[in-house]
Amino acid sequence: MPDLDDSWRPLEPTSSDPWDIRKVAHLHRRAGFAAGWQMLQRDVADGMEAATDRLLNTAHSEDRGVFESVASGLRRGVRQGPDHEVRLQAYWLYRMLFSPAPLQERMTLFWHNHFATSIDKVQNASLMLAQNELLRRGGLGKLSDLFNEILVDSAMLIWLDGANSPKERPNENLAREFFELFSLGVGNYSESDIREAARALTGWTQDPRAYGNADLHFDPEKLDRGRKTVLGATGTWNAADIVDITLGQPACADFICRKLYEHFVLDADEAPPGLIESLAEELRGNDYSIRHVVAIILRSRHFYSHACIRKRIAGPVEWCVGLLRMLDMQPGEVRLAAIDNASRRQGQQLFHPPNVAGWSDGRNWITSTSLLERTNWLSDVIWGNMDEELPRFEPQAWAKRIGVAVSDLGEVILQTLLQGDHSARVLDEVMMLTRKPNANNLRKAIHCVVHAPEFQLV
Repeated sequence: MPDLDDSWRPLEPTSSDPWDIRKVAHLHRRAGFAAGWQMLQRDVADGMEAATDRLLNTAHSEDRGVFESVASGLRRGVRQGPDHEVRLQAYWLYRMLFSPAPLQERMTLFWHNHFATSIDKVQNASLMLAQNELLRRGGLGKLSDLFNEILVDSAMLIWLDGANSPKERPNENLAREFFELFSLGVGNYSESDIREAARALTGWTQDPRAYGNADLHFDPEKLDRGRKTVLGATGTWNAADIVDITLGQPACADFICRKLYEHFVLDADEAPPGLIESLAEELRGNDYSIRHVVAIILRSRHFYSHACIRKRIAGPVEWCVGLLRMLDMQPGEVRLAAIDNASRRQGQQLFHPPNVAGWSDGRNWITSTSLLERTNWLSDVIWGNMDEELPRFEPQAWAKRIGVAVSDLGEVILQTLLQGDHSARVLDEVMMLTRKPNANNLRKAIHCVVHAPEFQLV
């Protein structure tokens, strides 16, 4: 195993390299969807272990009562109300904005892109909701459980044509994407492995007359019970066996850890030699616990190194949601449909990945069109947009809500939004504007900071 001391050893803050607001903000941008002033101050004071544990221990998060009540109402609306798709997106955006367990939502987004499934083909919001909740429930659990559930998920079966795959004519799409995009990666399986695995995934049927193809059920008589050879193993395999065989391949842990590294840290091509391999060894050695590997990443010296902070371009959803969280926007001030519209115009709409490979991250997020739409979103949030029913941001109300004097908002704006990662020009302009901290000057100061190039990065 590669030496972990120089890679994934936990950060130990010192007087010369303290646990500070820059590190806390980095943790929240990567492990959640950014954080506001009070949360940043709390986690600076509580220290690294408490801040990280609070994110990782999602089941014990505080303040769930009101949140869960509203989320449950939105969930019921997906199943019972009109405009099912709009309500589905609103439900998840609400969770991203206000969940006391932001890492849980972050992992749900990660897996949504990994197991990219689009409502365009599934055409049933209830099935997409069920998959969304599957990813939330299992996102930090065991990889084996997640694989087993996704292979029998109704939305996935429709999306990859496993819903009508009888033993006489097995459809290979689900098996192919399971190996190529979900578990092993190109070059670590053969066409024969795909054909044989497809036989093990047969048995599902659906009633084509049902609304949105929702009536799926497993028929044991339609499962191919013959002997199959998959990745060198021979037996009368079924879907659960395919998962077990796949997890036994060294390439599986490497593939998943590379994806986790790219999401939480850097493009994997920039990883120092051995880092991903040592993470994969940890995954294999800890019963494929996703939480275990994510915890190593979030506590590590490497995660907090200068090479990793503000080195990823934020995706549209995390960027749009993140601004609202940084400004401590409250439910009554937020228009969930406006967030969906803004992120869609920037190139990402929840439940609409462009293809089976999901969204392409990094520099692909920045085009002349998407950059203009990002600028429009910033202006809409700060100055308001009546067409989107977005009110103007009220800095004085913000100051009162977070418990700071209006005269101190200049420093709060800089520390909440950029934590020192700004130019001298931005600093000078903010300080000049906040000498007279009326509402318009404070909005202009926020406008100045969020239009800095560094604000595009997480």
